[in-house]
Amino acid sequence: MQIKELVSLADHYYLSETEGVHNSIGWGPKGIELRGIISITTEQHQRIKQFTEAVKYNIALNNCEHFANYVMYGLNLSSQQQNWWKSLGSDIIQRLQPSNSINQNIEQEIANLLNYNLAVVKISKFQKEYLDFYKTYQQKNT
Repeated sequence: MQIKELVSLADHYYLSETEGVHNSIGWGPKGIELRGIISITTEQHQRIKQFTEAVKYNIALNNCEHFANYVMYGLNLSSQQQNWWKSLGSDIIQRLQPSNSINQNIEQEIANLLNYNLAVVKISKFQKEYLDFYKTYQQKNT
């Protein structure tokens, strides 16, 4: 898929059994990009794990095409770097686009999970307090 914002200076690669990104897995500056439901083999799962644990996203050295080729074929290759305009596009993106390391991605996921769990606890506590209040109110008015 071409990145339209960059006038075809870069393409975005992902793995999908269907057309489009709705059920796909890819690699970007924030780490794994998982959308919808995907089917992968045990070998592909292992390659995803190896790739994401070994490298930090870098549009020139470890981009989405490197990821897709490694997961599918075991080859860490990107043809985009062979074209001068794609190389120029990756240079522009690399200067503008922040990227996270795998540790930053894991820390963010942990923070998201903790925030979710905290929200669940707060909702449960509110529901209990509401029920206690309602029971007390009913007892006073009966």
